Amino acid sequence: METQARSKIRAWMHRPRGSLGLIVAIFAVLAVFAAYRALSPNWRLPMQHPLVLLALLALCVALGWVVQRGVKRTVAKTIFNGHATGWQARLAFLRSVTQESNVLLGLLLFLALLAGGTLWLAGRSVDRIVENCTDSLQARVNTLEDEKLTALVGKPVCTCLAQTFLDRNGVIPLALFETPMREVSAYKALTADDEQRCLEQFDLLPEEARVTVP
Repeated sequence: METQARSKIRAWMHRPRGSLGLIVAIFAVLAVFAAYRALSPNWRLPMQHPLVLLALLALCVALGWVVQRGVKRTVAKTIFNGHATGWQARLAFLRSVTQESNVLLGLLLFLALLAGGTLWLAGRSVDRIVENCTDSLQARVNTLEDEKLTALVGKPVCTCLAQTFLDRNGVIPLALFETPMREVSAYKALTADDEQRCLEQFDLLPEEARVTVP
């Protein structure tokens, strides 16, 4: 009897510690984000309040904590409330589940780092495109009045063009922009219609050209 008690205490000290709670919390955050994207702009306004965001985040964390506590309680029941035989097999099953959850968590963290790095590279490419576009516009002006106007509206127009370029080519290709891994000729270039659309968005299109815009 004492041998079995020692083995259970030893099993509890070396009990499996999984990451199911953290995984559930991550999926809950992703579900909230997906629901937010699916809502209309009017329904998004209340969710943009800091207190609402903190409440949703706290709810996701609480859900993960409950799952993690449930796993710990299940392990405790398996070890101490189990029959004289068979509890080792059930504990081994729980150990395999927790190990797989740790592997899944590592995979999710790797994907998160990969996605974050891709978004950072794409954002850097967009920033570089906007900067080069703004410098090009500044170099074309001849008078001080045109220079002031370009400084005021040049960046928004270039941001519109960069957004159009991003929508046309995608995030991953843009992350490889100006790198040896992808040629510049492989990208879908902007057209004159794209330039006119961005100029019209900021009411900068001349009257004679505005008639021809569909």
